[in-house]
Amino acid sequence: MNTLTHIVPEFTFTTALAAVAIAIIFISTMSFVKEPHRQKINALLIAGAGAVYWSGGLGIWEFIFGTIMLIVAFKGLKNYYFIGIGWLLHSCWDILHHLYGNPIVYLEPSSSAGCAVCDPILALWFFFGAPSIFDLFKKQKSITA
Repeated sequence: MNTLTHIVPEFTFTTALAAVAIAIIFISTMSFVKEPHRQKINALLIAGAGAVYWSGGLGIWEFIFGTIMLIVAFKGLKNYYFIGIGWLLHSCWDILHHLYGNPIVYLEPSSSAGCAVCDPILALWFFFGAPSIFDLFKKQKSITA
């Protein structure tokens, strides 16, 4: 009898810390991109995020999720709120893949769990309208001056 077993990869503090660092680097890098290009690029990234798990072990659900993400990405072209929704949806998909599917980066078994930590941080930034962090520092400096 051939029984398939699935081992849930270990999730460590280091993995979580790396995910937070990746979110900060992403937000910092995107802060260099001027509007409206920042919004358009991130809407495209959400569309791509819906397809990264195709053949990831959850069968037809991968394509259904990809279709939902494509719709969310299209709406994200006009409103950052939908890009934030897309990252939250992707975070849920990351958790499913950590528990039941294949990791997003096959060389790193806990990569899906790390992505599930990174994505809500990105979503929060998008819910605030994806402001340039450099503009925030400029405003903070002018308030104290």
